[in-house]
Amino acid sequence: MSRLALPRPVGPHRLAANLTRLLAVLLALWVLVSAAAEVAMLHPRHRRIGPTPAAQGFAYRDVAFKSDGLTLRGWWIPGTRHQTVVMIHGWTSSRAEPLSKAGYLMAAGYNVLVFDLRGSGASDGNYTTMGYREVDDVHAAIALVQGLDPGAPIALFGYSMGAALAVEEGARNPAVAAVIEDSGFSSLAAVFAADLSHMVAGLPAMPLGLAYVDIAQRDLGFNINAVRPVADAAHLKRPLLAIIGTADTTVPPAEGYAIYAAAKGPKQLLVVPGAGHTQAYFVEPGVYKSTVLSFLAGSLSGPIGTVSWGR
Repeated sequence: MSRLALPRPVGPHRLAANLTRLLAVLLALWVLVSAAAEVAMLHPRHRRIGPTPAAQGFAYRDVAFKSDGLTLRGWWIPGTRHQTVVMIHGWTSSRAEPLSKAGYLMAAGYNVLVFDLRGSGASDGNYTTMGYREVDDVHAAIALVQGLDPGAPIALFGYSMGAALAVEEGARNPAVAAVIEDSGFSSLAAVFAADLSHMVAGLPAMPLGLAYVDIAQRDLGFNINAVRPVADAAHLKRPLLAIIGTADTTVPPAEGYAIYAAAKGPKQLLVVPGAGHTQAYFVEPGVYKSTVLSFLAGSLSGPIGTVSWGR
């Protein structure tokens, strides 16, 4: 009767070699997945700019301006007021996003500028730094509207990443008379951590995200820890309207509350129960529009440098 051959035991050296190979494969896979995630997040495809303001019955003109050598493009919708609202879209979006929510502002007579940030819509560039360099785009947009309607008080109105940019530039540029931020994040590092956590099924973002962050910073030459709108908010002396949706799973409401708490100037908070990320406009349109119009009426009513709207 023959005996079954038993497998030979694996020696310690062979076991160590196998483990080393497995770790090498896992490491390579980790880096490849991180690189793919970085490309998807920081090199998004350009979104369509959508129908022009003429589709809503408003006259407009195409505009183009420079930022860091890139040509940015947008639409200028002149109003009957000597007051301007510069609207800033979010990550991977385009001017179509703010324009779809701007009808009541244009109907109220405000000048409105909607434009595509670098790497978005019809503007130049194939990347986004999620607030590190885009703040230069907002600065250039302000210079543009100062020439289109000289002396008009300027409000920045941003959504998500655009909201973070509005806070950043509003705190740094004395030409800004008021800031409205809808669903803005308090720090880019927090956004990276949240996105990474979603990507890896709720596992801790760090250390799993170390390769992802390192690739992103080396690729585009920026430090994610340098983008902290909550720190800029602490220097914001202009009126601020912060808008938060309680059901926002992209940017946790706590980040919006942190920006609001940090702001030192006159401020107002609009919290919309059940609203997701940048969705408060659609959940409570009447309250949303009346709050924004009231805020703008007060904060832009005086000359630049004068705050007439109170807490």
